[in-house]
Amino acid sequence: MNRRRFVFWISLGIFGLAEKLRAGALDELAASILRSTGSKRIAPAESTSEAAAPEHWTSATNNTWHWYEREKFIEGRWKLTGITTPINNFTGERYAGRNGYLDESLVPAEVRGGYEEDRDVVVEDSGPETAPGKPDPARRARHGRPPSKWLRSLHADELRIWLRTIDVPEAGVSGMSFLTHLTRDHSFREANVIDLTSDEQALLHAAAHYGY
Repeated sequence: MNRRRFVFWISLGIFGLAEKLRAGALDELAASILRSTGSKRIAPAESTSEAAAPEHWTSATNNTWHWYEREKFIEGRWKLTGITTPINNFTGERYAGRNGYLDESLVPAEVRGGYEEDRDVVVEDSGPETAPGKPDPARRARHGRPPSKWLRSLHADELRIWLRTIDVPEAGVSGMSFLTHLTRDHSFREANVIDLTSDEQALLHAAAHYGY
């Protein structure tokens, strides 16, 4: 692993740690690490196959900054391939310590609009998020209420790709459709799941109960 990749991953780790600990000092430490890389790119240039890979975007935030993360489905799993310039939550100013972030114009409009919704809607949850796409025993014990923030961020076309990669026990519903149950009881946005087939919605419901 070269120095550029090391700095990239450790800086993201510190941003995440700052969120969990609510420690403003860690934000400054992450910023100083980013500054130390000068004008180097935040991620390696994409190959042709990576550029054509399916992708999805997620909003992310900590005590001081918010930004968007892009992941691509490469070699059978979702991989983080870049983030946009962090924006200060209080002043609205963009982080100016380095270059190489993804252009925010690449972020889909529905994801940009969802950032304010995510800040306004509080979903009951406990404990830190596990790795994206991994089940968590604590979520499983709550019957997937709510599923991980990562899973709730996926749109229908992304969910179709991901659902083909999992094998989970069936989990049924009674007295309602899977769509109603997913949106009312499992905190999924209707716009993200309404285009799934009934079988896909059933599998997504099973995945939520399994702890994804």
